[in-house]
Amino acid sequence: MQFGIVRSNAPGCEPTCPEWISAEGAIQASTPALFKRVLKILDGRKLPIIIDSPGGDVNAAMALGRLIRKNKLDIAVGKTHCDGSSSYSSSCIATGEGVITQYVGNLFDHGAICNSACPLMFAGGNRRLVGNQAFLGVHQVTTTHTRIIRHYRTTYRTVRGKRYKITTETSTQDNAGSYKTYKMSKSLEKKLGAYLKEMGVEQDVLVTMKNTPASAIHQLVPQNMLKMKLVTSLDSLDLLTGKQVCSNNPLPANCRTIMPPADKPKLSNDATEAAILPSDVKSRSLPCANKKDGSQLIGLSPNVGEACRENHAAEPSDQPLPGWPAKDWTQPTGPYSNP
Repeated sequence: MQFGIVRSNAPGCEPTCPEWISAEGAIQASTPALFKRVLKILDGRKLPIIIDSPGGDVNAAMALGRLIRKNKLDIAVGKTHCDGSSSYSSSCIATGEGVITQYVGNLFDHGAICNSACPLMFAGGNRRLVGNQAFLGVHQVTTTHTRIIRHYRTTYRTVRGKRYKITTETSTQDNAGSYKTYKMSKSLEKKLGAYLKEMGVEQDVLVTMKNTPASAIHQLVPQNMLKMKLVTSLDSLDLLTGKQVCSNNPLPANCRTIMPPADKPKLSNDATEAAILPSDVKSRSLPCANKKDGSQLIGLSPNVGEACRENHAAEPSDQPLPGWPAKDWTQPTGPYSNP
């Protein structure tokens, strides 16, 4: 799964616009760690999550749900379209698992999905919405069992004719194949039931999961989702991210005011670069959370935050970084620049 922090480009919303977390793609075992990194970047700001996911790892989905509930975040099923994308089917986040900060975009719910394990993550939201043109579906859990053959080596010592065992350790480990089961075990059923109860969701969701073959998806209709307490209302995405929310008093937590920089003094290129890219930027550059696929931190800006890029093994340099939005760093004009 990929995460992005997006600001609305709705006409007329500036200088105070809503922002949200875009979450797109399959849920993997490493996704909770990446989401913790997003929360760290936000530093306590409570942005709603807009999710579009086919599902994935069940345990990771429950871990994400608990993180969302702990931080009291809202969630909705929808798709994010960022400025610069060629079509509404385009994601605003580069290919590869990682965290990246984006500038502006908009939302739509047509064709957005939250299937399989995704509803478990979705259940953690404080307010939970599924638009009329979005889909939320469940089915039976698929479990993959892997057979492992381990070979052990034991060390003995003989003292006065008696042999004593000193150590036993694994010498080799071989994969003997794997197989899948498509029926929920009693232990997993109990685990999922306890989780749904913890999230305040009815057990009917679990019953529907068990009764739907793994090869199919049972799309839940809005009224049933409301009855199961899987959604908190039948409102659209605008309840969380529409530009009108920033007219409310008090101002919602996901609305941020960024004044235009027209009155800022014009600095020389050298002075501006020194202000935006301090000399210690390399010392503050750390590897990304997901090292398994080669993701690494390629940039850190005091205005934007941090960005990761897949399979980028080189150290950060002072040259322009291709993973960042196409902005001239000598002109502090982005929505994430300081007022």
